[in-house]
Amino acid sequence: MSLKVRLYAYVVFIHALVAAALIWQRETLGWGLFAFEILLLASLVLGIRWIRVALQPHEIGKTLADVIESGEYGVRYPSVHQREMDRVIAAYNRMLGNLQQEWLRLGEQRGFLDRFLTVTPIGIVIFDFDGRISLANPRARELLEARGQDLAGQEMAELGSPLAQALTTLRTDESRMLAGRGGRRFRCQRGRFSDRGFERSYILIEELTAELNRSERETYEKLIRMIAHEVTNTVAATNSLLESCRNYGPEISNAEHREDYRNALDVLITRNRNLNEFTRGYSDLVKLPAPHCQAVDLRELLNAMRTMFSAGLAGRGIELAVEAPEGLPPVSMDRNQMEQVLINIIRNAAEAIDRNGRIEIAARSGDGMVEIAVSDSGTGIDEQARTQLFTPFFTTKPQGQGLGLMLVREILTQHGFGYALEPADGMTRFRIEMPTGT
Repeated sequence: MSLKVRLYAYVVFIHALVAAALIWQRETLGWGLFAFEILLLASLVLGIRWIRVALQPHEIGKTLADVIESGEYGVRYPSVHQREMDRVIAAYNRMLGNLQQEWLRLGEQRGFLDRFLTVTPIGIVIFDFDGRISLANPRARELLEARGQDLAGQEMAELGSPLAQALTTLRTDESRMLAGRGGRRFRCQRGRFSDRGFERSYILIEELTAELNRSERETYEKLIRMIAHEVTNTVAATNSLLESCRNYGPEISNAEHREDYRNALDVLITRNRNLNEFTRGYSDLVKLPAPHCQAVDLRELLNAMRTMFSAGLAGRGIELAVEAPEGLPPVSMDRNQMEQVLINIIRNAAEAIDRNGRIEIAARSGDGMVEIAVSDSGTGIDEQARTQLFTPFFTTKPQGQGLGLMLVREILTQHGFGYALEPADGMTRFRIEMPTGT
């Protein structure tokens, strides 16, 4: 029973008792009974009215609480023409106005934040109190190779991408460069913030692959041009002098000394020419032209690779298997440059095997993409070396120059093709992803 009902019942009960007493004494009161009845009725009316006035703040307070709980901050309570209550109502209306402005401001901020998280090129991952992912924006899901997935509730270690595994080693307040598939490089930072008195953490992932590649290319282009210029000029002048010195050979009377003299000059001239060829390889990389793209039949291209390499590999006990199904869509590319890419990849695979092994080349299409995968049964590459393979001048070969994969990276990057070098089913696989169409 509400307070209002109890008060009304109390007033009615008291006046009923007085009325009963007046009726009981009606003979004693005589005509005075009529006056008492009028006073009793007036008292009852005034009592009920005063109860209504006294309970009005309570009713208004209940209404105001209901409005606040419902979140209807646009509602305004009208004046009741009572000075005390009107002051309360005016304060309440001001409070609702402030709440409405704050609610709108927070809504605008939330909308901006949602939009920012959607369009920012930086991956953002926020963790809950237990270290599980509570939010990952679209860019973070893309970089973690979980596009379209809901990562909420998962731990970073549960994700299968190399970048996700590397992020598990990132300490709080640490910033580090991490490598992903295909030579991609990321600047990652782990931070923390306070939420309701407890610490939570977040990770920012910024891909710097394009910027670093461009900076590296500008650096090594200048270096190669300078070295090539100096070496070419020096070799040309030196060989000219050495050729001139050959003419003095007949003047040496001792035949044995004359032969040693000529052999020494021949060795020097040959070494100079080899040095010139060595630097020319770097010069050719710098002079790589922009791709001249045309629609290419991949099945025919891969079969040409099989024809080119089968005989030589068979002599070393290496089996070459090519799987190129009919119906592969054409891909827009510079055929000559892509042939050079495949030649480098297959040669690297053969060198990793050395003798007696297997190389598999497979192509497949789907979702508007065509993928070429070259797998070999060689010794494989350790994780540390794999993250540096596409770094300029890096090589795992004792006599290597680091040019092969640099050339591969430059050609694939200029074509806009994705690529990755990764272990797969006990083999090492180089994968190239190409959009279809002409």
